[in-house]
Amino acid sequence: MNRISLARTTVAAAAALLTAACGTAAGSSGEGPPAPTTAAVPARVTHALPEDPVRMVLPVTGAESRWTQGLDVFGQQVARTAAADCARADGIGLTEQVPLAFISYAELPDLGFLARHGFGHGTEVPPPAPAPTSAARPAPARSGGPAQIRRCRAEGEAAAEAVRKVYLPVQRAWFGELSATRRAPAAARALRGLPDCLADQGYRVRDEEAFFALVDSRLMNAPAADYARVDRALGSAYATCMRPVETVREPMRLELRERFLADHAEEIRELRAALVPALRRAEKAYGLRLAFPTP
Repeated sequence: MNRISLARTTVAAAAALLTAACGTAAGSSGEGPPAPTTAAVPARVTHALPEDPVRMVLPVTGAESRWTQGLDVFGQQVARTAAADCARADGIGLTEQVPLAFISYAELPDLGFLARHGFGHGTEVPPPAPAPTSAARPAPARSGGPAQIRRCRAEGEAAAEAVRKVYLPVQRAWFGELSATRRAPAAARALRGLPDCLADQGYRVRDEEAFFALVDSRLMNAPAADYARVDRALGSAYATCMRPVETVREPMRLELRERFLADHAEEIRELRAALVPALRRAEKAYGLRLAFPTP
């Protein structure tokens, strides 16, 4: 994985994903961190859906957010696949795009995942299977012009929107309310203990944002041979020190979700009925398979 600014990506991701896991055991983030080692532990994907599809859309823990990350990546895969189909039909090539990545949510730190993998070793997004007819098709004879590329990209976004419209309005409303738990007095008090805990772990910073800046610096400058050890140590320290904060936040989020489900009962009924069928139709139409990061 490239040494990008992953800690800051985590902070920015909540808003970014709304423009758009693990298996059935996903739930509390209260997993104990393993001792850091020099070798990176490979992360994997799972294809198991939660028993209640609402948990993909309205996560309350870092572990549940893995489903949300997979849902977001799936929408992007639909957009790219539909755009590629359009370009292939026109006999043109599309410009290269940055590889897709599972991006975590700042509001829902996945402490179990961070403790095991650190900030710089995420799960690789599995590439979609080649189109059945792709071997028989010649390579694009020419690059697409700007208008052709825009049209195919627009077709891709329209295909993704057909999937996202099933859940995105409800998800946007949920994340709008979820941010309130960060400002709650009990959560704020717990977070004030973070710098002292991090200092005990060997990282002297004034607050969470300063720690993320430190992570950026350490990962960007770590020698290749030492990168995994540094990354795991940072992730383990953050998971250890954020666990008391999440112990306060998670019950608040669970209670908030219960209220949200009651306040949006009709929308939730429609979501439960429509989401999985819509995802399965898209899988079949575009040759994709839902995948979620898992430690």
